[in-house]
Amino acid sequence: MIKISFTIIFAFALIFIVISRTSGAMMTDDKCLKVLDPNNCDLTKCRVNCIQQYQGIGHCMGRNPYKCICIYGCSP
Repeated sequence: MIKISFTIIFAFALIFIVISRTSGAMMTDDKCLKVLDPNNCDLTKCRVNCIQQYQGIGHCMGRNPYKCICIYGCSP
């Protein structure tokens, strides 16, 4: 009897974990990425341009020369 109860509890816990993980993934906002400057990145200018154009967050990424990349929400 104890083994059956443990198995049932384990099964419910596993189902709960799977459902909570998949529902959390569906609630995330879609993010878009746009390269604003592929040749040079000044972090201050990159962030200002990204905020002004897309209301997003600008980052310098890649290797030298760094690229200015803007990450913003795709949904209207």
